[in-house]
Amino acid sequence: MNLSERNRKVAISRWNKILTKEKEMILSNEEGVFLKSAICGFLAGDGSVQKINVGNYTRYQIDFFPDDKVMLKTYVDFIKRVYNKTPTIGRRDNMFTVRINSKTIGEDLLNGAKFGLRNWEIPLAMLSNRKLKRCWVRAFFSAEGFVNKKTIKIQTINQKGMNQLSNLLNKLSIKHKCYLYDSKKKNYSKVYIIRINTKEARKKFYYDIGFWHSDKMKTLKKSLLPDLLMPVSHNGIAQAWNIP
Repeated sequence: MNLSERNRKVAISRWNKILTKEKEMILSNEEGVFLKSAICGFLAGDGSVQKINVGNYTRYQIDFFPDDKVMLKTYVDFIKRVYNKTPTIGRRDNMFTVRINSKTIGEDLLNGAKFGLRNWEIPLAMLSNRKLKRCWVRAFFSAEGFVNKKTIKIQTINQKGMNQLSNLLNKLSIKHKCYLYDSKKKNYSKVYIIRINTKEARKKFYYDIGFWHSDKMKTLKKSLLPDLLMPVSHNGIAQAWNIP
């Protein structure tokens, strides 16, 4: 065995030990599953998890693009708590760019969920109870949702993901409408839209789900006044772990 081959094997051995230690440190208890379901919701809404092959080397890149400081802080905090790693934060126009390169995180997330504009899916196997379902929806709507005084809206070109989301909202007893916009212009994808329109449905969303997004939460609250009879607590979503 020549020196270069020996050094290569030593480096691989050291790297495998590091990866093994990182995997052992992943928070995998009830709190960890809760936080990971939120991470998956954020990334499905406005992020990506990429496995990138560069020659004989494979790297994993996780990107998130929050446009709100509350959402940024929440996502970064959840990554730290689950994976004990800190993403790099930048700024681009009116949004933040949050990136972390990690095989441990990439493999763990891709093992339980799918991401990407056309391919995201709800990690239904992970969402084993109502609290976890509400958590994923809250994160996804925080990243991808639109709110004004009359509606809460999601739109995407991902038909399968939207069908799953509609089914999930039904399980959470949140009334909504599904629409399809099919442009007459060539090369335009069909757009699938979900709207939560009625005041009662939006009140239920406010109390049961909410947002990790300051502007969206304020807009929703303002649209429902003076009909809100009690302060929002979102009891059962995150209270056990002191998460707002």
